[in-house]
Amino acid sequence: MTRSSLPIAVALAASAGLLLTACGGGGSDSSDKIQPSGTVTTAAPTATTASPTQAANAPTFDLPSDAKAEFTGFDASDGAKKDVLRDVKNAILTIQEAEALGKGNTPNIKRYFMPIQAATLSDMAIAYRKSGYTITGTVKDYRPTVKFDASDRAQVTYCEDQSHAYDKLISTGEVQRSTPSVKDYSLWRMGLVKNEAGDWQVADYSQQKGVSKCAGS
Repeated sequence: MTRSSLPIAVALAASAGLLLTACGGGGSDSSDKIQPSGTVTTAAPTATTASPTQAANAPTFDLPSDAKAEFTGFDASDGAKKDVLRDVKNAILTIQEAEALGKGNTPNIKRYFMPIQAATLSDMAIAYRKSGYTITGTVKDYRPTVKFDASDRAQVTYCEDQSHAYDKLISTGEVQRSTPSVKDYSLWRMGLVKNEAGDWQVADYSQQKGVSKCAGS
């Protein structure tokens, strides 16, 4: 993968004081963005993954046809974990939507990110668009684990395959491709807090690049 500007996911982690490594896949020093690979699943979670109240307020995501995501293992049978993983999926799609549209303060950003992270995500989405790029490809997220620190606090880790995710020049449509490598596999951590509305919001976020144990699905 290749990223030509400061990635949103990296900025989110930096805003929480977390350490992130540099992105690989043959990209430049600034190519750290959350991106795509794999197959296609961009739809919001169905009613079976949420309570009646949550299902009635299920989010929608405005993603271009060439920016997609696939999730494997995010449909837990345990009710509490199911709700957390549902909103982790929503947060991932929110980041992808922000990158694709280059817009800040969208309804999904406000819903799934706490204020500091929401502001950082909004600023970076706008900056990324101004740099002349958008995203293309498919991100693949899998092997999630959930740990509860309290009834309203959780830590989620998951793997991500970014080997088929790229920057795309808006002006020409040119895709900035690179040769896939182990550097395209990342281990992510999300710290989440449950709000009064029942949504799990991202409080902090970190990424470890080049994780060989995440290679493959």
